[in-house]
Amino acid sequence: MRIPKLLFLLAVVTALAGCAGQGEDPAPEAVWEPDDALQRAQGALKDDHASAQRVRFGSPHVGSGMNEKLETSGNKPYRLDLVCDSTDVRKVTVSLTREASKKEVDVTCAGTARKPPVRINFPAGPPVTMTVAPASGAPLGLVVWELKTLDPTNVQGCADEIVGC
Repeated sequence: MRIPKLLFLLAVVTALAGCAGQGEDPAPEAVWEPDDALQRAQGALKDDHASAQRVRFGSPHVGSGMNEKLETSGNKPYRLDLVCDSTDVRKVTVSLTREASKKEVDVTCAGTARKPPVRINFPAGPPVTMTVAPASGAPLGLVVWELKTLDPTNVQGCADEIVGC
């Protein structure tokens, strides 16, 4: 009885020793989760300016696209912050239209890493329409955006990026 147990133990040790010489299994890829993506995007959208006030927020799926009319009345300038989080889509193109002016901006999709947001300034005035074409297939991902008003002294760079500077 002792010999079969010893042979069994020897076979197990040999098998384990053979496996130890092989390369380790690669780490499993991170799985994209919408809740995690939204948290990463909201972290990227945080602002250091105390005067920035959120007016609207959205987080459509990249597969659904987007068509939003942003009311931009008042006397404070606006800033639109955009982040894309997707492992299936590399970038989305956001089109901003105000009356006869149009601007297209590519937003790189970060996947599971945090990237800084794309920020677009424009003054108060007529509504701005923001569109993103739906991505083909059934991709996972979010386009997270936030429209804010700013104190005029905190506008950095071009004050009207839709019309141009």
